[in-house]
Amino acid sequence: FASGGRGFLQPTAMAPVVKESVLNVNTKDTKKLLLDDKWEAMGEVVSIIPKFTTEQPVDCIKGKFGPFRAHTPTKVPLWAALKMEQLQQCSIEMPTWLQEEELKRLRDDEKANPKQFLKVPRHYIEIALALLGLPRVFNNDESLRMRTVHLLRDLMELRRDKIIEGIKDFDSKLTEIEVTHMSAAELTCFRTRSLYLLDTFADLLQNRRLEKDATGIQEDEETISQMEDSSSRLL
Repeated sequence: FASGGRGFLQPTAMAPVVKESVLNVNTKDTKKLLLDDKWEAMGEVVSIIPKFTTEQPVDCIKGKFGPFRAHTPTKVPLWAALKMEQLQQCSIEMPTWLQEEELKRLRDDEKANPKQFLKVPRHYIEIALALLGLPRVFNNDESLRMRTVHLLRDLMELRRDKIIEGIKDFDSKLTEIEVTHMSAAELTCFRTRSLYLLDTFADLLQNRRLEKDATGIQEDEETISQMEDSSSRLL
């Protein structure tokens, strides 16, 4: 693909759509590009509520964060939030776009505009995968978490269908295609003509363990473990 200006791609030689990429972009295949997307997503800022107080900022390899005040919301990169949550040093606040009513709006607006991609967070897929494995983000409300899973799946499938149509148009009409508002992972899949990540994410959301209501601690722990490890398995 060659850039045809902001928000557009122009066609070059193309290969058939596949689950695994047969094209390289800047010498990288789909999995390597998605790993880059995941790395970038870990730097996205999220809101947390610390459970501790520090007088000075915390010095990390990637910079200084804080100072922190217990029970006072602050913002840190996703990687720091996940580590602090793992150590039970904070609770992660659910992003506005991941809240149930906002997801419904995103899904409905996406469905009402079949010819264009509507704006979503650049790394909504990666962030969603990271947070779906943390019941505390959903106030330990399993039914809310399951509704979120279904809404995310609906939204992703609507956008996946648009990607497929875009690829078909790319082949038949050999014209530039607007890719404005594609997420990072969606754009990677489009550029390499691989639906690998989108299909894998859809399979993950359709997993039977996620479709069931929570029936016990053991099942909850299995689901949490699967979701926490999802990013590594996808890539």
